[in-house]
Amino acid sequence: MFAANFSAFELQPLPDGASTILRMLAAQTPNWAEIALVAARDPALSLALLLADPLRAGELQDGLNAALRRRLERIGTDLLRAWLLGLGHVGNQPDETADAALLRAECALHLAIETEYPRPDEAYLAGLWFGLPRSAGWVSGRRPTLPALVADCGLPASLADALEFDGMDPACAGAMHPLLGLLAAARQLAGGNWQERITEVAELTGLESASVVALRTDVGYILSGHASYPALPGLPSAGTGAACPTLRLTDDPYRYAGMLGLLTAAFVDLDATTIRDRLAIACPLFGLHTPPVLLGSGEDGRLRPLLGAAAGSPDLLIGELRLRLDDETSCIALGARSEQPCSHFGDGGPPGRSVADWQVARWLGQPGFHVIPLGGAGDTSVALVATASAQALDSELRWRYAALLGAAARALRSHARQRDAIAEREAALHQRFRDHVRRIAHEASNPLTVLKTRIDMLAQERSGDSTLQDEMSLLNAELDRIDKLLRSAAELPAETAEMRTCRVPELLLDMRTLYGEPLFGSRQIQLELRAARDVPPAAIPASALKQVLLNLLRNASEALQPGQRLVVSVLPLVNVDGRNCLEIRFVDNGPGLPVERAQDPLSPRPSAKGAEHQGLGLSVVREILAQWGGTLLCRTQAGAGTSFQIFVPLEQSA
Repeated sequence: MFAANFSAFELQPLPDGASTILRMLAAQTPNWAEIALVAARDPALSLALLLADPLRAGELQDGLNAALRRRLERIGTDLLRAWLLGLGHVGNQPDETADAALLRAECALHLAIETEYPRPDEAYLAGLWFGLPRSAGWVSGRRPTLPALVADCGLPASLADALEFDGMDPACAGAMHPLLGLLAAARQLAGGNWQERITEVAELTGLESASVVALRTDVGYILSGHASYPALPGLPSAGTGAACPTLRLTDDPYRYAGMLGLLTAAFVDLDATTIRDRLAIACPLFGLHTPPVLLGSGEDGRLRPLLGAAAGSPDLLIGELRLRLDDETSCIALGARSEQPCSHFGDGGPPGRSVADWQVARWLGQPGFHVIPLGGAGDTSVALVATASAQALDSELRWRYAALLGAAARALRSHARQRDAIAEREAALHQRFRDHVRRIAHEASNPLTVLKTRIDMLAQERSGDSTLQDEMSLLNAELDRIDKLLRSAAELPAETAEMRTCRVPELLLDMRTLYGEPLFGSRQIQLELRAARDVPPAAIPASALKQVLLNLLRNASEALQPGQRLVVSVLPLVNVDGRNCLEIRFVDNGPGLPVERAQDPLSPRPSAKGAEHQGLGLSVVREILAQWGGTLLCRTQAGAGTSFQIFVPLEQSA
């Protein structure tokens, strides 16, 4: 149950290392750095992890331990436990002890560092993996080549050459890749008679003999503090020579139940993206090159992909088949209906009974595929495992696949149900809100109608007063705006929005007509507007800018005393950070901001104006301006007044 390209290799992790990792995973917060260190000392574990998630370019620059730690954390505690528990220490062990492999690896690492080889961790892996069986450990007829394994790890071909190159003539050292010489030298230093090989090692590496002796002594000292971890009681150590038991899950109900529970826990309560990522690294560990196609039935009785469907992927094409559960010709539908494993393998000719199955096999890139029912909690789900062999899957291997893929499928369907339930609740909540606002808008329309009617009557009674007519027109416009806001609050935003530009001088004149008297005139405060000619449009909607200006006007009217003055100026062209902007300047001769506000005037804080003031005005102003690329500056001096400068991008520079 190793990484896909490694699954033909019967070598298993050292029992000591696997049991040690299982003990370390029992901690509430696993020490992933220590777990990675254990994995880095185990030839089989380190190879399997790198095959499951190949190295990216330059990743080993952070160190082998860091690379292994990332993979272990990606696998997660429960999935890693399930994988190690499922191994059961079955298969061949290395022909040498773990100490011998580690000694050779450390010698290669330190020789690489001493000779300034640019990628010392490659030398370490070459030393660690050299002891892997190159013949006896492989299932007959299924041996992948070492170059293929190394390439699948994301490592260079020079490492594969070092692993396969057994002989070494010191006279040829200069004509070969330095990694070959480093491994050959490490093998000499790791031997029992290493003192007799010092001269040979010195010639291979170019180091002084004294340096070689010191290096070998240091490595021995380092390893003396890194003795192999003791095995759990009842598990023979790899170094004892005892044969490892052949334990199938079906022979051990405790491991069987434990592995199933751990696989379920590995995917529970995860979102779809995390489930897919975890399954992507889990499948190679369980002997699958890539995640198989997972199909689940919907309410309409059709099978659809559960893992998502990227453009051009087999999942997408299979989803477009819209295969029904009651299809009598497809073995996929048969396996889903009957919850019994089956398979489809053609003879390379035209389609047989099921064109759909023939197409699926072609899309998966293999002569055929096995259908593995996943079942569980009333969900109909199957996995399609593509393979070149028509031989039926071993029952235990099929159970392992079903346990892993079934746990992921159940988690995906559970997440989909939760997502749909949340969407339904949100839709219901939105509908309740819209209904509530509609009722408010309906109730508010009555007093608004009364006000508009009264305004119209006043306008008719004093039809000769042009000033009053203008004021009544503005009041009507504001009442219409309130009515529009109430009605639009109950609806989703329309595709068409108001104009994204406005003319600032005209907007200020309208606002002075509407708010000048109640905010300033009635309090004997002077309000003065100044605007240059031909001011270009500002790149901000009129409603947004109106909210900004109204906040500042209201703040000024509340702060100023009778006889004081506010001057609002519009300047047509100011360059701010390379952008042409329009400037709106508010300057008053009032008391200035309070000391506590002057330190950070634009942040929300409790207001000293009274209960009906929340202290949010200036922060809202800043947020609105930021949304449209604007800026707000504030200057204040106690007893001398306050000024606000608003910079809004012009239409042509927006």
